[in-house]
Amino acid sequence: MSNVIDFLARMGAEADLRDAGTEALARELAEANVDGELAAAILAADEDTLRERVAPGTYYSIQLDREKEDPNQEQEKEKKEAPDNDGAEKSALAHSA
Repeated sequence: MSNVIDFLARMGAEADLRDAGTEALARELAEANVDGELAAAILAADEDTLRERVAPGTYYSIQLDREKEDPNQEQEKEKKEAPDNDGAEKSALAHSA
């Protein structure tokens, strides 16, 4: 089992392996001694079989909504982030006089 996990980790880390053709991927799977059924699932991009074999059971995930910001807070942020040009204009006027 650790062979397939190691292989999937390597596949995620190496772009060449992710983008490899079927023959090259099959060769890499064989060299990594990945179980035949799991290797076939990887070659077929069969996520369900991989998930069932590697982490059997029910798969749960949640997504939390971001808290909506108050429009007044956004305006205050924009004011704080906006550069203060008044000082620069006053300085330029003082030097030109």
